[in-house]
Amino acid sequence: MTDKPNPPEGISCGDTYPTRRAALGYNTCLDCGDFAARNERLTWTIVCTPKGHYTRITSKEELKCLNQKPR
Repeated sequence: MTDKPNPPEGISCGDTYPTRRAALGYNTCLDCGDFAARNERLTWTIVCTPKGHYTRITSKEELKCLNQKPR
């Protein structure tokens, strides 16, 4: 008789999630992973740069460096 390994448990909620998800390197269930991703995206903003392309900004200091006009 073969012993099945215990399904992995999420680090946030303690619920089990599929072994295939753990094999991909995730350590959270889908719900907790989605919650964490949404919270992380709340700290981002997208701005247009002087050259016309868009960039993701994650801190106020990055935004200050984009302004090329001295004040």
